[in-house]
Amino acid sequence: MPLTTIDAAWYILSALIVLVLPGAAWLVWLPGSKSDPLERLADAVGISISLAALFGLIAFYIGIHWVNETFLNWAALGLLLVFVIGLLARLPSRSTDSVRRRWMVVGGSLLGLIVLIGSILWRLVQARSLVLPAWVDSVHHTLVVRIILERGGVPVALDPYIPASFSYHYGFHLIAALFSTWARSLPAETLLWFGQVINALVALSVYRLAKAVWQDVRPAAAAAILVGFAFHMPAYYLTWGRYTLLTGLVLLPLAMTAAMQVARKPARRGDWLRLVLLTAGVALSHYTTLLLLGFFIILLLVVGLIERLADRRKAQKEAAGDAHDAIRVPPTVNRTVLDGLWQPASGALLGLLLAVPWLARVWQQSGSQADLRLISPLDGGQLEYGRYILYLLGPRHNEILLCLAGLGLILAFFWRASRPLAAWGLLLALLTLPWGLRLDPFRPDHMAIILFLPAAILFGALIYGVVKLLARLRLVWLRISVNALLLLAVLALAVWGAWGTRDVLNPVTVFTDEADVAALTWVDQNTPEDARFLINTASWMGSIYRGVDGGYWLLPVTGRQSLLPPVLYTTGSPDYIEQVNSLAERASRLTACDNDFWSLVRDGKATFVYIHEGQGGLQPAALTNCSGLVPVYRRDGVYIYEIN
Repeated sequence: MPLTTIDAAWYILSALIVLVLPGAAWLVWLPGSKSDPLERLADAVGISISLAALFGLIAFYIGIHWVNETFLNWAALGLLLVFVIGLLARLPSRSTDSVRRRWMVVGGSLLGLIVLIGSILWRLVQARSLVLPAWVDSVHHTLVVRIILERGGVPVALDPYIPASFSYHYGFHLIAALFSTWARSLPAETLLWFGQVINALVALSVYRLAKAVWQDVRPAAAAAILVGFAFHMPAYYLTWGRYTLLTGLVLLPLAMTAAMQVARKPARRGDWLRLVLLTAGVALSHYTTLLLLGFFIILLLVVGLIERLADRRKAQKEAAGDAHDAIRVPPTVNRTVLDGLWQPASGALLGLLLAVPWLARVWQQSGSQADLRLISPLDGGQLEYGRYILYLLGPRHNEILLCLAGLGLILAFFWRASRPLAAWGLLLALLTLPWGLRLDPFRPDHMAIILFLPAAILFGALIYGVVKLLARLRLVWLRISVNALLLLAVLALAVWGAWGTRDVLNPVTVFTDEADVAALTWVDQNTPEDARFLINTASWMGSIYRGVDGGYWLLPVTGRQSLLPPVLYTTGSPDYIEQVNSLAERASRLTACDNDFWSLVRDGKATFVYIHEGQGGLQPAALTNCSGLVPVYRRDGVYIYEIN
């Protein structure tokens, strides 16, 4: 975390350059729209991430090394110039809004910015105890950011750190590397600070989608507040280090919004181009969110087609029933059935095609994992998995929010504008069940942790329903009172949820502390670059292994090898994976300085040993009188030995 006010200001400026400036420079040249400043800010963030991902893909295939201070500084100046010129070009145009409405928009936007900033600060508070990002994913995310910084762009391979080609959704890693370049922060520091900003921005994207669905700021604001403060997810992502999924979830609601707007207003080319860009950004940021976007586009088309056919049938019946109006055809019938449907389909398809070169690379590497299975409800082996999914849907305040969202789901099917979203939310809920069709490698628990997104927006259906009822009331004081009660209810839920997530970190997923950071700094300054460490290990998922202390962070932080590299080692050759797993399995069984220990030292070609007292099977007490080990570091429970 930044330690001084100047550092914090520089971090904020760097985040604005990465996340807002490119998108703002794009949007300022598009025709004006009725979206409010918060909606335009959300679009700017999504376009910025998508443009970075697409430019990274182009640079990857033509061999440009562009992630460096010189190039990025000139690029920032150019984008700023484009934005300023576009802003000046739009100044002569006068708004037709009344003065009162303009002040309401300004006031509402400022209030929204305060809530957004509060959400960012709250995410940082939730991460306050971390000195390194939590759990397993954070380790290889940090390594990828380090490699991008060293290579100047998206890498072809992970060597010399891991002998494997690189085929991974890189949207987050690339923008994190851009932030690191401007902020001059280390990759691990970037994940801790910048990652929480990305987490908070999910609420802004939810606001954008909810506003597009309900066309009312009240349900949209409620959805955003609940995502930022009340729902257990995505706050709990901090304990897993799911920063790539968070980036996809920032883009997913924005792409869904663009698709809905293209379906409603096919004449707006700016919306169509936005859909193309955002779809490509989703595809390059996370494959689960790409799948969910595909489901939404399909449901948008199916629901739209059914509604258009129903409208046509109704119009034909009315025309046939009234001979005088037989020539008069309602405007909806003059449009072809596919008008408003082919536009979002073509925009999403083109965006997908832009990302196909990278997706084909990923398929070549990981396509064997894809599978379609049918899990029977009679399969008793899924009961424990079902309990885990229920655990993910908790705690109590989160379960209540999901139940309220379920009521909103029912209401949402009654309104035309929200039917595609309601169908999408229902599908997502069904995909969280441990039984039924399963499209590997996408699992029901993956869907369970994303369920907050449709739930927040569908919770807005309750707000929207009350608002529609209020519009029928003639008593002004009653409308004001009910609106105030709605606001108090949302704030009460936000406070309840915030209190429940104030210590959202799961202690099990935090295996590093200040002592590990100090030891890693010492290793970086006092050991040769070809040093190779024996560390404590543990089984993680299936045949995959993980570290248990700061030794697992040696490679991404110091560049020093360990017998167990980050989980991306599983993308290497089968022989390499088998070799690493064998060494890690043997390391997980070590408890003494015995023949097994020295056999592993020889086979793993280890030159140092990293031990954090109290973590792992091999402890310093067992190495006290171990001949051939020279203690070179001992501080706050961390022991480092050189193998003589």
